[in-house]
Amino acid sequence: MTDFKAIKGFTVQSIATDPLPQGGVAGGAWASGGAVNTARQQPGGNGTQTAGLAYGGESATAYAALSEEYNGTAWSEGNDLNQARAFLSGMGTQTAGLAAGGEDGSSKYNNSEEYNGTSWTEGNNLNTARSAMGSSDQSQTSGLVFGGTTGSVSALNEAYDGTSWTEVADLNTARSTLAGSGASSTSALAFGGNGVVAITESWDGSSWTEVADLNTARNNLASSGTKGAALAFGGHPPNLANTEAFDGTSWTELSDLATGRRELTGFGTQTLALAVAGNSGSRTAVTEEWTAGGIGDKIVNEGEVYYNTATDLIKLSKKIFGTGTWASGNVDNTKAGNRASAGSQTSALLAGGAPSTGSPFLNNVELYDGSSWTEVANINTARNEVSGAGNVNTDVIITGGNVPGASGVTEIWNGSGWTEVADLNTARQYLGTSVQGPSTAVIVFGGRPSDTAATESWDGSSWTEVNDLNTARSSSAGGGIQTSAIVGGGEGANSNTESWDGTSWTEVANLNAPANIHRGSAGASNTSALVFGGQPGLAITENWNGSSWTEVGDMSAGRALQQAGAGTSISAIAMQGRVAPFSGATEEFTVPESIGNVSVDVD
Repeated sequence: MTDFKAIKGFTVQSIATDPLPQGGVAGGAWASGGAVNTARQQPGGNGTQTAGLAYGGESATAYAALSEEYNGTAWSEGNDLNQARAFLSGMGTQTAGLAAGGEDGSSKYNNSEEYNGTSWTEGNNLNTARSAMGSSDQSQTSGLVFGGTTGSVSALNEAYDGTSWTEVADLNTARSTLAGSGASSTSALAFGGNGVVAITESWDGSSWTEVADLNTARNNLASSGTKGAALAFGGHPPNLANTEAFDGTSWTELSDLATGRRELTGFGTQTLALAVAGNSGSRTAVTEEWTAGGIGDKIVNEGEVYYNTATDLIKLSKKIFGTGTWASGNVDNTKAGNRASAGSQTSALLAGGAPSTGSPFLNNVELYDGSSWTEVANINTARNEVSGAGNVNTDVIITGGNVPGASGVTEIWNGSGWTEVADLNTARQYLGTSVQGPSTAVIVFGGRPSDTAATESWDGSSWTEVNDLNTARSSSAGGGIQTSAIVGGGEGANSNTESWDGTSWTEVANLNAPANIHRGSAGASNTSALVFGGQPGLAITENWNGSSWTEVGDMSAGRALQQAGAGTSISAIAMQGRVAPFSGATEEFTVPESIGNVSVDVD
C-alpha cells in the first residue's frame, strides 16, 4: 500500500478509520486495571491513575480500615486507617491524602486523617459527624466536603485549610451519596445524590449555583476532575455503567464502564481516572482505568492530513470557527479590571489592576493552570491599566500602566519572581501588546495619556521606537507576535483595524462591532486573532482570519474594562472585567476539530 509523504509539509498517515472529530475526552474509553486486594464497597480514594490510594469501605465481613496503594499496574497493602469506616470522603494525592467522615453502620464519624505516604495521622475533626458526602478531591490542604447524612440528609459544607475545618455556605439542595470534583476549597462541583437526582451545583468559594443537570440521574456514583472538567461514572439504580463529562457548561455521555456498579470510589482527572471497587451485585475488587483518546485516535493539528485505507480517501483536519463556544472557567481570587494578562487557556497570568474606580492600585499576581488560580509573588510596581504578553504563565512581560500617572515601567516574570528591566521610551497606560510574547520579543502600541500612535519593539534588553500606527488609539485589542500582529478598535479608533508585518502597519478590514473599547484579545499572528467583550458590556466575539472579521459564539456575560485575555484564536480565556460590578469569573473559548475530504483521487 502506498504511503503518501510530505503534502504541504505534513506526513500523511495511513489509518483504517477517521480520527475522532473532537479527540480527547470524547474519544476516551475504560480499560481493565489491577484489582484491589480486598473486594469492598463504599471506600474512599484519591490520587492519580498511576499513583492512587484507596481506603476504608465495607468488605464482606466487616467495615474496613485497610489502605491500598496503586502504581498504575497493581495494588499493594499499606498501613491502615486509625478508624475503620465506609462512606468516607477522600482528597489529595497518594503521598498527601486526606480521609474525612464516614460511618460503620452504627456510628457517624467526624474523624479527619492525613496520609503522608507511609502512615495515617489523626488531624482536626470535621465540625459535624456525617457520612456519604461529596468532596473536592485534588488537595490535602485546600479541601471541601459537602452534603452527606448525619442521620438525616444534610446540605452542610465545610472547607479545610490544612489545619482546621470551617463551615461555609450550604448546598442549595440537601443530599447524601453524591459525588464531587474540584481543585480546592474555593472551586468545586457537586452532582447526583440520594433520591436519584441529576442536580449539579458549582461552588465559587462563597456560594453554590445550580448548573446543567447530569444526563442520567443517580446516587452512589464516583467522580474525578475539577469544577470545569469533571467526570461522573457508575452509580445507582441499580448498577450503572454510564460515564459523563462536564465541560463547565453541560454534561456529555461517553463510553460506559465495563462493569456497571454503585458505591465505588473514583479519582484522577477528566482525561486520566480510576474507578475502584464498589458493588456490581456483590462487592467487587474491579479497577478500571479511564484514558482520553490518544495521539493515534484524535486530530492532533489543524491541517493534518490522513489517508483512510478503508474508504480510499485523503482527509484533512480543520477548525470550524462558527462553532467555537465559550464555557465557564474557574473564578480567580481578586475581582478587578484593567489587569495585565498573558499566557494560554491552561497557563494564564493576571497582574495589577484595580478593584474599582478610585481604589488603590494592585500589585498582586495570579497564575491559572487550567483548573485553579494561585497567588504568587507580587509585581514590584503596583499599577492599573497595564498590559502584558507571553504564551505561558512562566515567561511573561508586563509594561506601562497608571501608577498613578502614565508609566513606562517594565517587569519580566520568570516563573518565580519579577525583575525590572528598561522602561518604555514613551510612558503610557491603556496600551496594546503582541499578546503571545515571548518576553524577549514583544511590540507595544498606542495608549494614553493622550491617544498615541507610538509603537515600540522589545529585544530582551531595550525598547526601540519603530513605525507608528496609522491611527492613534488607546484601549485597543491586540494579538500576535513581535513580527506579525493585529490591533483592532480602541477609544480613538472605534472599529478600525491595522496589521503589522514586522516593519509597518497597514489598514485592513474593520471590526463588525462599533463599540469596542477595552476589548479582550488573543491570537498568534496577523492572520489569526480573537477579540471579545468591551464597552458597554459586550459579549460579542470576533475572529480574524487575515482578511476579515467574523462574529462567532458570544460569551455568556458581557463585560467591559476587561483588558484581560490570553491564548490563541482557537483556544482562549477571557478574564476579569466589569460584569456588574467587577468580576473574577473566567470563560474559555474552544473551537472544535472536524474532518473534511480532500479532493484527490487515490489510484
